[in-house]
Amino acid sequence: LIQSYPAFLSVLVIFTQQQYSDMPTEMGNEAVEVCTMALDKFLGNRDYEGASVLIKNTLDKKFGASWQCAVGEGFGFDISCQQKFLLHLYYGKVG
Repeated sequence: LIQSYPAFLSVLVIFTQQQYSDMPTEMGNEAVEVCTMALDKFLGNRDYEGASVLIKNTLDKKFGASWQCAVGEGFGFDISCQQKFLLHLYYGKVG
């Protein structure tokens, strides 16, 4: 028996899908937790700028300065980065 769930339930369950990471496992897990926390806080208002500022500042405090963070939908990017400091993930439809 297949049930149809109300639309609001699909919003309650959002998974973090890690696309690519070259970070050490522990550091990557902490970074994913920071990203998930920030997106949980700001995604309801679609305040991507607020989420990216919170992620950047938190990662700067935890792992040292010079982190970059881009949050949003429907954009492309080309980056260069220091080895062992790259994390690319999706949180629902937000990258």
